[in-house]
Amino acid sequence: MIEILTLSVTGIFVGFIAGLFGIGGGLIIVPVVTYLLIHLHGMNHQLAFANGIGSSMISIIFTGSVATFFNYKNKNLNTFYFKKHIGPLMAGSFIGGMLVIYGNYYYLKVFFVFYCFFAAIKLLTKINLLKPIYCFPEKIIGIIFGLISSLVGIGGGTLYVPYLVTQKLNIRESVSSASMLGVVIAISTLLCFFMNNLFIHPITNNFKSIFDYGYIYVPSLIFLTLPSLLSIYFSTKLLITMNEITIKRSFALLLIIIGCLSFVNL
Repeated sequence: MIEILTLSVTGIFVGFIAGLFGIGGGLIIVPVVTYLLIHLHGMNHQLAFANGIGSSMISIIFTGSVATFFNYKNKNLNTFYFKKHIGPLMAGSFIGGMLVIYGNYYYLKVFFVFYCFFAAIKLLTKINLLKPIYCFPEKIIGIIFGLISSLVGIGGGTLYVPYLVTQKLNIRESVSSASMLGVVIAISTLLCFFMNNLFIHPITNNFKSIFDYGYIYVPSLIFLTLPSLLSIYFSTKLLITMNEITIKRSFALLLIIIGCLSFVNL
């Protein structure tokens, strides 16, 4: 019961921030699912983290798609950068997925926490350490953003929203574009998981369903993803009424909280 309640509350919150900030909630889903699998189910840390990433990605597919649909209805959608980045983004996400599978868990965990604080500091101080790469070709930027996103199980909103704002998109168009691009990241990362477990590592007794091939924790799909879809509608409506300064400040506060929680869970 505690597990179901935890997943449901997390899902409602994730759906809210997905529509409001254009992020899939991976910085929340990954530590929550990983913690539950380690402490309630005794799963080893490496596999638990992979399941946290996979569960986050399947949630991003649903929340990102629904958020994109409502943003389209609310006339907040801009597809220009989606078309330019989809290919490189898939390549970077696929590479990141392989690193999640074969990388050292300790370094993956440290990178995850580092990214949480980096993202928080970036918005709080307006210092963006990734800004120098904005002058790179679009394809290189897409690969880098895809790689980072899949490593920490996010939809790339914390990367793409600031970048797209510098490309003269307003905050609402940046958020909607980030939602679409997050779906691409999630699909590519899960595709990497499925292909690895189908062709590189043949099926074993540890793989009991199709979800196991994608490192997807089924209870999170049911009790986290479904509730998140209910709250997306309200957050996309709220996006219309909030001014840009309020959105940016709220985004910064959210990342500070995530960074602190991630530090505690390290």
